[in-house]
Amino acid sequence: MIGVPAAGAVTTALLVLAGLGVVAAAAFAVRRRVGGWGLETRVVAVAAGLSLAALPWIAWRFAEDLATTTRYDAYTRANAGPIQAYLPGYLADGARARIPPGATWAVAVGSSQANPVAQKAFPALVLITLFPRPSAPPGTASWIVGWGAPPASIVPVSRAVVVHPRQGPLPPVTVAKTRR
Repeated sequence: MIGVPAAGAVTTALLVLAGLGVVAAAAFAVRRRVGGWGLETRVVAVAAGLSLAALPWIAWRFAEDLATTTRYDAYTRANAGPIQAYLPGYLADGARARIPPGATWAVAVGSSQANPVAQKAFPALVLITLFPRPSAPPGTASWIVGWGAPPASIVPVSRAVVVHPRQGPLPPVTVAKTRR
């Protein structure tokens, strides 16, 4: 994510060593019981121990991520993901204005000159933009949001409306009500 701090090598090493220390202390405490365990139980115990060793680093990472992301302003929160995928965060706003609350929707993404990362991220942008409206498979959705693919190429629709025009290599965003 944009602006989320990464752990330095020293911090990571210290946190993992702390986790290994806790696991070693726990293993020392139950060492007499281990003798009666079968091979499968020992393998599971080692896997659990390695997972537990990472907990201090994971906890630190969550705390740092939350400390950073909770300070974001509304614009950055709304657009951080789309911006990383080279999509303007407002690209699907016209779909939100046209699709009524409670209506179902599906996305049709076609080929375009847009970055492949942007093409893969567009459905997530629509999901974020239209939330809490539920998504549905194209055959049962009441609306289709098209980007580089006309909605009519997916299912029969009534008149499609361009809700965001072509912008450089980004194709227009088109919304259409399905005919069911």
